[in-house]
Amino acid sequence: MMAVGTANAGDAPNTMNQDAFSLLQAVEIAQNTTGGVALEADRDMEHGQAVYEIELVGKDGMDIKAVINASNGEVIKTKSRRDHDGDDHDDDMTDAEWMSHINNGTFMSLEQAVKQAEAEFGGKAYSAEHDDDHGRTSYEIKLVDAKRQTC
Repeated sequence: MMAVGTANAGDAPNTMNQDAFSLLQAVEIAQNTTGGVALEADRDMEHGQAVYEIELVGKDGMDIKAVINASNGEVIKTKSRRDHDGDDHDDDMTDAEWMSHINNGTFMSLEQAVKQAEAEFGGKAYSAEHDDDHGRTSYEIKLVDAKRQTC
């Protein structure tokens, strides 16, 4: 299941092509750099610079956070820590369980969900996160369209 969310105007780009690197490109850079699989990605502003904050899970179960510059694709930082599911999420399912479902094809990957949302709604994603609320799994994808409307 996929939900389309309401945007926080401070995080949304002003146009579909404002950032030289898209959310999907930032996810690819983060995955290639860390070896992890992306579970969430969000555009944010830090010190006046647009960045993508990517949350990943490593093969060893480590939580990984990567920050990617939206203008040049530079990896600003990566940070790993032991899995602390429940600290930041209200999810019923652990990241490892979520990954298991992605790997066996039960759930679509973040990249698949973003591509589907962009194709269906004609916009460009700047935020994607997974959610498991009492057994109901979904991705929430935030998009900006050609008219700078967020959906």
